[in-house]
Amino acid sequence: MLFLCFLGATDTTNAQIVPQNVLPDWLTQNKALTPGILPVPENHEQPNGRQIHIAYAVMKAKEPVEGAYPMIFFSGGPGGETLDEGLVGFLLEHPFRQGRDIILFDQRGIGLSSALPDMSFDSFDILAMDADPEAELALTRKMISEYRLKCEEVQVEPAHYNTQQSARDVGMLFKHLGYAKYNLFGGSYGTRLARVVQDFFPEMVHTSVLDSPAPLSGDFLLNRLDSYSLSLSRIFEYCANTPECNKEYPELKADYFKAIAHLEKSPLKVTLRDSIPFVINAQDGVYLIRRLLYQANSREKAPELIHAFLNGSGEVLQEVLEFEYRLTGGLNLTMLLSVEKYENFNPANTAEKIGEAYQQHPLVPVELGFFDAFYQAGMEWHSGHMPMEERHFQDSDIPSLIFVNRYDPVTPPENGRLFQERLSQGPLLILDEGGHGGGNQDCKDQVIVSFMDHPEQPLDVSCLNVYKE
Repeated sequence: MLFLCFLGATDTTNAQIVPQNVLPDWLTQNKALTPGILPVPENHEQPNGRQIHIAYAVMKAKEPVEGAYPMIFFSGGPGGETLDEGLVGFLLEHPFRQGRDIILFDQRGIGLSSALPDMSFDSFDILAMDADPEAELALTRKMISEYRLKCEEVQVEPAHYNTQQSARDVGMLFKHLGYAKYNLFGGSYGTRLARVVQDFFPEMVHTSVLDSPAPLSGDFLLNRLDSYSLSLSRIFEYCANTPECNKEYPELKADYFKAIAHLEKSPLKVTLRDSIPFVINAQDGVYLIRRLLYQANSREKAPELIHAFLNGSGEVLQEVLEFEYRLTGGLNLTMLLSVEKYENFNPANTAEKIGEAYQQHPLVPVELGFFDAFYQAGMEWHSGHMPMEERHFQDSDIPSLIFVNRYDPVTPPENGRLFQERLSQGPLLILDEGGHGGGNQDCKDQVIVSFMDHPEQPLDVSCLNVYKE
């Protein structure tokens, strides 16, 4: 949608400043950054076994403030890269960096760390086809089988690529860097990883900022049906109660069902970037509406997309497909599957039980494109399975600030309440905003910096659009 004797005490004496074929020039040659790689076990239960590496960079504070602990950033996904040139460039000028160091790293399985073979664009190709749900499931099973073989060929065990293993990587990074304590900042899936780090290494954590919380106790598919239905129903309610929207789209909910039915009979053919054919069928239509709801202007754009499906044209079609394509390029889907299969898939959810779940969600009249096939086929990805009774966080008294948007289609306000249950110091801010993360970012940044500096003091959130229930 983040020192006293500790400032400047980053210990890089044991860091391997990596060759050019591992880390790019823009990272190794920037004087504001201290990059390196850290060897870690692929399986922390076998510390002398196969080793992988974690790539990281320390971004030095512009004007170091005495006593300010560094902030470590946890990307979302799972599978989202952090050591990205655009993100690094953005953070170099960010207020977070003004008085404290920022630590960036690519999680295991991603980007410049030991990365898994990435099925992202193969999955996008399946999404772009005019495949009915049965065909989409068969194609997804075939793709996943092919990537299982690719992992075997390079002797990678995907079951070890999960939040618990990643959290232990962070513990080793904490020790390696040598700061006394850290401020955690996580967005989306990054909140889950940050929260587990908080449980594993409480003595190393000063504060935790959790934006768009993703729980351990969730279900990869069924929770998406819940959160999409809730978000879309609130879009319909917003439009009905907003004169401008209601005037232009007086029958928006009925139009939504008409649009999906229309796509079932007559899939829409679109060309992305003048060369990439994409056929939008009914399940893709639901998927793309859900994807559009990630954006801050979703309350205005969702009605536009629904009518573009009905009319067969509209600039919003290119906008949402471009958004999806760019997201595909920044996400390692193999890592996402490895993590979620371990801790957010429920093997008891048979096809019959999934069908029953759809009956409870009338706003999802067809299978949810991509996610339905990915969930069912992904059950076969690896044998790792976190016991259901262990899928929760521990009680924590570390100051933890939670943000969530009221219209979020993937991490709804209820997720924030789940996080808050285990936190004795966990203020929850539900923002009356659209999108997944985002909102008044300048104001959020001020609140976050204030919280990291003085978590014991009352927060001034007057500049935020806080939803009052």
